[in-house]
Amino acid sequence: MLFYAASPWRDCLQLRKPKLCSILYLPDYSLYEADSVFYQAVGIPADFLFPTKESLKKEVEMKVTHLVKNMMDTNWDQLLLKYQHQRSSLVPNINRIQVEETSKRFLEAGIKPEELFYSPSFTFEKAQMEYTDVMFLYTLNHAKKAVKMIADKWLSESFWEISQKRIYIGCVREEMKELQKGAA
Repeated sequence: MLFYAASPWRDCLQLRKPKLCSILYLPDYSLYEADSVFYQAVGIPADFLFPTKESLKKEVEMKVTHLVKNMMDTNWDQLLLKYQHQRSSLVPNINRIQVEETSKRFLEAGIKPEELFYSPSFTFEKAQMEYTDVMFLYTLNHAKKAVKMIADKWLSESFWEISQKRIYIGCVREEMKELQKGAA
């Protein structure tokens, strides 16, 4: 990490509180969170952008979403076994009338059954997780481990909801197919 301190005195012992200037990640010499002071000191144009904690956060959210979708597609049975003891049921209370009405609305809107699927999307805000500085630095050093760790935490807290939505959308999709067969 590179720091600077603004001080009206030339004596370095009288420096004010140091401020983060940028983070230099040595394995690949990447810079993160570069401040305007760093840009000026090194002579980098102001319109040149370095990745920030916020941009890396969005990238991590996207990778967690992708990992969970992949796990759902390839290991759904294993996920059901692993998270079967969550606080709520993994199977939703399905109301037949609600499924029929939802199916009819989707068909009237021109949505085909094969186009309908549930795809969870991870954000730190929705999962009520904080993307801390420690997590940011851990992500820089161990990106795959960090994504896996965050995905596991999200699933351990929200798999019941993901499961219920996936099953419900599956029921709606099957009902849409039945309605299409009946109309033909």
